[in-house]
Amino acid sequence: MSGEHVGSKTSSVGEYSEVLTTEELAQRLRVPPSWIREQTRSRNLQRDPLPHLRFGRYVRFDWTSTELQSWVKRRIYRRSLNTSNPIC
Repeated sequence: MSGEHVGSKTSSVGEYSEVLTTEELAQRLRVPPSWIREQTRSRNLQRDPLPHLRFGRYVRFDWTSTELQSWVKRRIYRRSLNTSNPIC
């Protein structure tokens, strides 16, 4: 599954969602897949978890979701402020 489009349209946006695997998201964000997996673990859910979909043991990411885009922007924003708060 290489960033394939899900067959149903989203009603609010009218576009197809692009669902990615852990490895595909890691490639796009240029981080190791292990880092992506760690951000979805239950022990990290109290903080700001990486938005994801869980299908049993399979974890997927909706690249077109506003939640994922906001999550990425929050990290870019924190980094640009040069705050001492950890990004992740």
